[in-house]
Amino acid sequence: MLDNDYYLANFRFLIDFVGETYQGLLIDTEVQWRDSIVCMSESAQRLYVRLIGRRSTVFRQSKLKYPEIDSIPVAAQTLCTNGLGSNEAPSELVELLPAFTKPELIKLLGLHEQRKLARAELEQHIVDSHSASAVNVLQQADRWITIHGLDEYKVYKLCFFGNCYQDMSEFVLRDLGVFTYEQYRIDKHSRVFQSREQLESHLQYFACASELDDIDQTDVDALHRVNDALPGNHNNDPHLLRRICRLRNSIARQLERLDEPVQALSLYQCSSRPPSRERQVRLLMKLSRFDEAQQLCEQITAEPFADEELQFVDTIQPKLYKKLSLSPPKRKKFRPPTTKLNLTATEDRVEIVAREFYGQFGECFYVENALVNGVMGLFIWDIIFAPVNGVFYNPFQSIPADFYQKEFLDKRAKLIAERFAELNDPLRFSARVWEFYESRNGIMNRLVNWQYLSEELLSLALIRIPVSHWQVLFTRILKDLRNHTSGLPDLILFPKTGSYEMLEIKGPGDAVQKNQRRWMQYFSEHSIPYRVVHIRWASQSTPV
Repeated sequence: MLDNDYYLANFRFLIDFVGETYQGLLIDTEVQWRDSIVCMSESAQRLYVRLIGRRSTVFRQSKLKYPEIDSIPVAAQTLCTNGLGSNEAPSELVELLPAFTKPELIKLLGLHEQRKLARAELEQHIVDSHSASAVNVLQQADRWITIHGLDEYKVYKLCFFGNCYQDMSEFVLRDLGVFTYEQYRIDKHSRVFQSREQLESHLQYFACASELDDIDQTDVDALHRVNDALPGNHNNDPHLLRRICRLRNSIARQLERLDEPVQALSLYQCSSRPPSRERQVRLLMKLSRFDEAQQLCEQITAEPFADEELQFVDTIQPKLYKKLSLSPPKRKKFRPPTTKLNLTATEDRVEIVAREFYGQFGECFYVENALVNGVMGLFIWDIIFAPVNGVFYNPFQSIPADFYQKEFLDKRAKLIAERFAELNDPLRFSARVWEFYESRNGIMNRLVNWQYLSEELLSLALIRIPVSHWQVLFTRILKDLRNHTSGLPDLILFPKTGSYEMLEIKGPGDAVQKNQRRWMQYFSEHSIPYRVVHIRWASQSTPV
């Protein structure tokens, strides 16, 4: 059960944390904003926090009902006195109309003959027919409060969350005990933003992202204006670069939809984030520039940004070879070992039915991605949360900000190499995993799904799976944490006779996905036992 003013305590934590961590980086108006809040009465602070988190900035005081606030009018006046609000009524209908219900508008403005109009039609009628008089009537209908300080709040949220759109729900989940987070260092030396210029660049990015949502998506010139307004990356900030590339990809994709392939291609060429190169290949082919498309495919194959790029090249190259009148290289088609199985259908998912069946041959667990990811997450737990500068915004992160990027491995290469040396000693490896399993149980770590990682499963896995297998599994995951943490088999079987086997379960009509196939090919190359099990329900007469 949360206290009545939990939201105020959380808000104060946020602004105090940012005020201390980013001291010297905040400008005077942002420091004064925080000072103005903390010097007010608690009732006024509660009202401000309640209102600043709502979508609107303009409110009728009679509609504000917060039992924990002693007097709404007194609190509202305090906000105005401290420069955090204004009690002047809005001067435009666009701000006034949303503050009233449809029945209120009809009654106040005497629009009984228009009561059957839809809300939007009624508002348009008011704008067209009663603009000046309606403004005066609605202004006088209530006492008003308009909230100030949203720009300052946006800066504090950016410093704390790393973005301008996240809300305070993370605090609630923590306060309710739903989530518990690892403790790591965040101070002015390790903080993400090290200069005001860097902070302003991220603010500029979010302004562009917001503008892209608001503009007419069919207006080519407007799309280019958003792109031209994107900030430069003068601080070589990898996080800012990723954001710019993501937004640029979105703009380029919309230009594609508007049949502007040359303009879209130009923007994709300025982006280093997938799927920019995939889209470039497709556009080059559309423009009949097949030689360039082939050269780009070769670059992707030599240095893929992500696993999906390789999957794309495998798919597109047969078409490209045909266009170039080339013979595709002969490749031996990979076929994973497969078993067909007839089972009786139940209300359970096919994976659970299969688990029950294989349970007669040993211990069988539904794990999907949880086992291998979880053991690796435990094995390198302290490295994931190592005190690397610029990767932790706030105390509520389950991974560092660079976790899915190449620099995660680069910045921690020495630590990971030293930790992997422990894989030469099975006892030391097992002890390390158990150490973090016991000391961090329940704490958030994106790799560790505590729900599926029981002591029984972990014990069997550490005993039955050779450390050499763990090493090759971890190595592939670390090469692409975003993509290689998925696609692992559904079940793991520990037969009564010993060893282990991974089982990918496919129900009727289901097929092996591309990322699963890549894992299976990797398993085959490294002698990791696995197979695909195609399930057919016993009531079906058609073959699998």
